[in-house]
Amino acid sequence: MADRRGVLIPLLIIGWIFFGPQNAAQNASRLEQQRPSYDEVIADEERSLEVLRNSSYGDLNSPYGKILNWTGLEDDRGYAWGSLSKVQERAKERLRYALGDGGIRMLEGEHIPEAISALYSNVTGHAHGKWTRSKLQESIHVPQLNLSQYASVGPFGPLPPTTFSRNITGDEGDVRIRFYERTPYEQDAVTGEANITGMSVEMALQESGSGDETQLQLYGVYDMKLGQATLSTTSDKMAGIFMLPHFALSQHAFESARSLLNQSLAQTIRAQQSGWLMQRNPWPSNVEGSAPNAFDAPQCELIVYLQQLPPSGSRTAALSADVLKFIEREMRFPTGAFLPSAPELRFSMLAFSPDCGYVLESKGEPDYVPIDGEHLSGPKVEVLQDNGRHHLMIFAATIGGQIVLLMRQMREASTPSTRGRISFFTIAMLGLGDGYAAMAFLLISLFVGGLQVQLEAAAFLAFTSVLFFGMRFLLEIWTAHAPERAARARVEAEEERQRQERFDATLARLRAERLERLAAAGEATTPASGDAVTTPSQPDEDHVDPTPAVPLPGTELAQLPLPVTAQRPTDTGATPIFMPSDQEGLVGLTATGLPTTATGEPRGTSFGSIYTRFYLVLLATLFTSLNAASWPADIRRVFFTVLAFAYLSCWVPQIIRNVQRNCRKALTLEFVVGQSALRLVPFVYFYAYKHNVLFAGRQLYSLALLALWVWVQVVVLASQELIGPRWFIRNDWAPPAYDYHPVLREDEEGNTLPLGLSEATTDSTPTSPLIERRISLSSPTARRGSLAKEPKDKGKRLYDCAICFQDLEVPVIEAGGSSDATLTGGLARRYYMVTPCRHIFHSACLEGWMKYRLQCPICRETLPPL
Repeated sequence: MADRRGVLIPLLIIGWIFFGPQNAAQNASRLEQQRPSYDEVIADEERSLEVLRNSSYGDLNSPYGKILNWTGLEDDRGYAWGSLSKVQERAKERLRYALGDGGIRMLEGEHIPEAISALYSNVTGHAHGKWTRSKLQESIHVPQLNLSQYASVGPFGPLPPTTFSRNITGDEGDVRIRFYERTPYEQDAVTGEANITGMSVEMALQESGSGDETQLQLYGVYDMKLGQATLSTTSDKMAGIFMLPHFALSQHAFESARSLLNQSLAQTIRAQQSGWLMQRNPWPSNVEGSAPNAFDAPQCELIVYLQQLPPSGSRTAALSADVLKFIEREMRFPTGAFLPSAPELRFSMLAFSPDCGYVLESKGEPDYVPIDGEHLSGPKVEVLQDNGRHHLMIFAATIGGQIVLLMRQMREASTPSTRGRISFFTIAMLGLGDGYAAMAFLLISLFVGGLQVQLEAAAFLAFTSVLFFGMRFLLEIWTAHAPERAARARVEAEEERQRQERFDATLARLRAERLERLAAAGEATTPASGDAVTTPSQPDEDHVDPTPAVPLPGTELAQLPLPVTAQRPTDTGATPIFMPSDQEGLVGLTATGLPTTATGEPRGTSFGSIYTRFYLVLLATLFTSLNAASWPADIRRVFFTVLAFAYLSCWVPQIIRNVQRNCRKALTLEFVVGQSALRLVPFVYFYAYKHNVLFAGRQLYSLALLALWVWVQVVVLASQELIGPRWFIRNDWAPPAYDYHPVLREDEEGNTLPLGLSEATTDSTPTSPLIERRISLSSPTARRGSLAKEPKDKGKRLYDCAICFQDLEVPVIEAGGSSDATLTGGLARRYYMVTPCRHIFHSACLEGWMKYRLQCPICRETLPPL
């Protein structure tokens, strides 16, 4: 195949030409020249503000035509401004339903606060609910826009026109809103109380059918007496913030909004002129706060009306104004007074897009029954932060409980024998979960105000669980598994050696057959006459090869002695060895002359590499999760559910290891049950709690499936301890392993019944010094273990345990009897353990002994691990 690597050089040169720093700077400069300058932007804002100051209510839909010189009101744009009056009437209907006729009278400027229900003055917080298409949609004129007019201009010319983003095409979906206060209060000239304030909201609209989500930011004003907010987006297509007073529902509301915006907009422009604010658009519609670049698709503009509903949910059962003011004041400026539960924020929503021509409403009364929707509701930010502190305390206690359980398990598994039973991957998955939680807490602390300290404390506890306890336990388990890995490596090396030998033998046989065929062909072509014929295979008589031919293995030539001229090895009488620098032992030589290790473990398999892989997997999972936040809702939900399912499958590796090694009691039941319950706490919070910090939707079915899956694993682990590690699989599905709980039969061939202490001490097999000392005592009580005993029941035999020196009665199947395969018989066999050397002990006694040494307490024979 031809070498095509030279093609990369021209590609690199072309890439440097088009994407090099100089060309990028030229493209940026070209795009910057296409946009208006910073001074031109400020001049346009001053002009728009002057238009606002000189305008009157009703000029937006004046019978004399478009008399307001604002971006977005041009006749050639074709926006649906004629439908704005219908949307305003619909917003008044929402106001009348929320506050009654008194609200309409206050909207017109009458001062009768006792005529309406008490409302929150400060509405910083969150609200979420469901939206649907408004009944006004049929009467709204959908503009027919010229998309080429909004096409972006790239570095190589105009880009092809694209459809507008934020164009909601579904019929219903979910909406989330977060409220902010932007400007200080303005006092009313008559009462001296706060009347109107600036506001901004972050809104997320998600369509139920496609799962597409639209996020945007809107700015506007909030009337604290009426609980009504009017907001709009602002961009190069529409000067929404300057047009905002003309979206008001009355002359009085127009005057209040214009008075506030005259001050706030002038202050913003002065900040731009002085250099304190270096934004072309101080009111961006993107949630992240950055202005769109030249390559972004045009976006639908939005005008939103939000009407606060009485916090109690009913005008007849509303809270008094004094009680609500006390609750609000105590939440914002706490004095330690007893505070009743604060009611939630409740809003109705009406959204209108003048350029894309759609109208959306929140689902709720009176058009929908409460089961279909209750408009938008959510906690105030003070309540959310207070609940967040309590929830973080619960999370911290949960992590502390996990650390305590892990420490108790580490204390229980304090010997290599007990650590060898534990699955490395089970503990690693638990550690990954703690590391993921720590990183998630740190990331959430960047976006949730007021909870940074609590979130960082919870993250510190999670990191402590991983770094100081989880990784240490993993290192101990890794060290305890070293002999097992070495044995597996030796088996693999032996298989590789045998495979290489077979390959060499086959290669030698093929070469020998080839030589035989060549020899036979040479004899067949020899002429009958005495003429000498030179063949290419015949060597030159005048040329002597100084290198002797090496006989091929497996041929007859290999059995012949070496030629006289061949170099012979010098026999020094000693086998060459290598002494390692640490003087730990001797290392032999392979056939190639290279030293071999004693364990045969492959190089590079160290805990350092495992440590690196651990954190790489953690970071990869975290970055993938962050990227998944921008995926469609259905795909995002599936991803996080699969991720949660994989994380909560942490007991599966331990179940598999119990089956492979035929071992029990690798992990304590306290550790398994406690960790399972504690690690389900975050999932209960995010899947079942309505007001979680991420405002994730409730998914009770997913939570039930995850919890069921966890407890199925717990039940399987518990059954492996009671019934047996391999009770649910066939015998040929797992590698052979010794069974310490065999069925005892009297008629077994060779009389293989186990031996107790009395029978074992009569033999010449070695015993422990403690046993010998106790047996040598003359006290009858001390010699009780060597006395013959009769079983109490038929079908049982009585032995004495050499560890606790207590009686051990075990079931024995009589000659000709059938084995007891019931659950009762299986549980009875768990009471005793028989070693390969035929000695019998209590299960608890031998298991405790084998935690410290894998030797028979009587004969010192090596025991297979549990």
